[in-house]
Amino acid sequence: MFPARRRAAAAAAASLAAITLALAGCSGQKSTAQLAGSAASGATKPGASNAPTASSGGVLFGGDAQFSGLSGLGRSPAIVRTYDTVDTAASFPTAEETQALNAGATLLASLGTGPDRDWASIAAGKSDTAVLGYLRAVDNAATTHHLNTVYVSFNHEPNAKEDAKKGSPAQFVAAWRHVHQLAADAHLDGRNGGHLRWVWILTANGFHQHGTADHYWPGAENVDVVGVDGYVSGGCSKQAEGTYTDPSKAAPKPDTVFGAALTWSAAHAPGKPVFIPEWGSVPFAGPEVRASYIQAMTGYVAAHPQIGAVLYWNDHAHHDSCDYSLGSDPAAQRALAAMGRNAHFQAHP
Repeated sequence: MFPARRRAAAAAAASLAAITLALAGCSGQKSTAQLAGSAASGATKPGASNAPTASSGGVLFGGDAQFSGLSGLGRSPAIVRTYDTVDTAASFPTAEETQALNAGATLLASLGTGPDRDWASIAAGKSDTAVLGYLRAVDNAATTHHLNTVYVSFNHEPNAKEDAKKGSPAQFVAAWRHVHQLAADAHLDGRNGGHLRWVWILTANGFHQHGTADHYWPGAENVDVVGVDGYVSGGCSKQAEGTYTDPSKAAPKPDTVFGAALTWSAAHAPGKPVFIPEWGSVPFAGPEVRASYIQAMTGYVAAHPQIGAVLYWNDHAHHDSCDYSLGSDPAAQRALAAMGRNAHFQAHP
């Protein structure tokens, strides 16, 4: 998501329960932590990642820039989700990013192409000056703020329908590999002396659709963390405005949303941690349902040591009625605060 367009949510039906997940197709700047523990020392085998798993020190707890404004949270985020584009790359760090860094958080920062570039042009090096300048600025921010790691993602959610005009999956892969190589050649990559760790992010629907994740996968040697964005959205994407309230009496189980991504990652990226860079739920008619879902997520994440970070997206979509913000839901805020106090969610950058 980006300041001008915090979210264009793409809805997708999930599994037999026909539960709709709002799977963000973000393309702008949204306003994050080293995987728990320090990177393993020594040489890295090709395709391996030094990024430790969640079990080495717990889970990074955080959210978007609006997340920090929740009055009942009771703690600062360890990781903050931010959004930039090639067009805005020279402005890094933004005020939101600076605020997060000054508060001691690391970032999970996306670099999008912007509205006027496709993946082929990125792969061809036409934006290398801006891209490399951005990567250097992110790496410098890690040094300035004494962070071992800042997480970056190129064009998160490439499988979202909003990105269809940017090219084919193969062209996305070529663009990702090119951007990653720029960082490696400049010694900005975490595997060769820098501070950058690479989070490849699809919507949850991409892991439910056969072959989609495979087609967008840049290869283990170019990725440190697998990311999955997933929302409980009901029918909110079909309502153009206002705030949608789900009439269901119960929320789906977290595994309905995220289980396919964990299964795919274990098979195709063994040993790599999984981040949930965006998650959230719309309100339900029953005021306790959303809080119950957050409680279920707490248990689910704690039970799956693959998961290294969870970042709640505390905002309202700008193009439909999907409202994931918790500002007017004290029960959900209490549930999220309880997650933040849980011993499993105490990793720090």
